[in-house]
Amino acid sequence: SVLFILIGVLTGSIFSRRQFLLKDPMIDLRLFRIRAFSMSLVVNMLTVFVAIGYFLFVAQYLQLVLGLSPFHAGLWSVPPAIGFIVGSNLVPRIAYKVKPAYVISFCIGLAAIGLGILTQVAGSNGLAAVVIASVIISLGLAPVFGLTTELIVGSAPPQRAGAASGIAETASELGGALGISILGSIGIAIYRSRLADSLPADIPNQIKEAASDTLGAAVNVAQQLPPQLAEKLIDSARAAFVQGMQVAAVISSIVAVIAVILSLVMLKNVQRKSH
Repeated sequence: SVLFILIGVLTGSIFSRRQFLLKDPMIDLRLFRIRAFSMSLVVNMLTVFVAIGYFLFVAQYLQLVLGLSPFHAGLWSVPPAIGFIVGSNLVPRIAYKVKPAYVISFCIGLAAIGLGILTQVAGSNGLAAVVIASVIISLGLAPVFGLTTELIVGSAPPQRAGAASGIAETASELGGALGISILGSIGIAIYRSRLADSLPADIPNQIKEAASDTLGAAVNVAQQLPPQLAEKLIDSARAAFVQGMQVAAVISSIVAVIAVILSLVMLKNVQRKSH
């Protein structure tokens, strides 16, 4: 692992040096010297990290913890979608009169409140809390994507706008990948730890091992057990998953608060270009 890390660092260094020397680089690293560009990029990436990370757990919670069908889970996903549409269309209009730093920080702060509500969800009685939290998070995060992208592209020289847009898209993809990998890994680690501590001793080891993979796997293998043991397994797996979701929500809220601070401090002098 250490060898591959060193190879990655060396390759990245060579690539970066070459990009600085090229007249028309694949990734224009000079853009990162522009404070508004680089800070907007970081805030955008952190926002996507939070959004993807929380959605990863909520989708599973609706179907595997609450036991909703895909259709009904989809119906309960409509309110957050409406919140996303409202936030995307309403807040950017305000940003013409208020500094982007204030608008972005307020919106991310709103999302942090929603994530705080998500940390309080427990057991199978949290549908209302999950829907309310999801609506608040969607209202908060939706405008940030557009505003930060506009700041990223607008802060770059006009002739490099295309390159800036490409870097913004790459950063969003990276934020989403990190959200899934980091929050997903932490969530599954907590799930496995809590499940191992709570499973009854009379469940076969083979079933325990299969159930420790994911909550979905636990629900599937429970069908091989007598009804009483199956219920114990599913209850334990759901409780372990919810604990993992709560920790992921806590981490996401901390990341959101960091993004709020970065927005207020690093983007306070950035103005949105008029159209």
